[in-house]
Amino acid sequence: MKKGKEREDGPEHFDQYMERLRSIVDKMEHGGLTLDASLKLFEEGIDVSRRLFAILNRSEGRVEELLGTMERIPFEKREE
Repeated sequence: MKKGKEREDGPEHFDQYMERLRSIVDKMEHGGLTLDASLKLFEEGIDVSRRLFAILNRSEGRVEELLGTMERIPFEKREE
């Protein structure tokens, strides 16, 4: 993960970030890290979580936008 510059991540990055977050959590749960290493991983985990949340929010907005443009087609029951 690159730090220091803001970028907008799209849905194509979601799986990559989820995998990184899982890796961070796994390392922290297994212990054996120095305090400094733990803090660095925690900080990265927060950053990754924020990126995931932003991707989800943008995706939700896009879905709502698409649904709002659909014509309402009434459901017609077929006669059998």
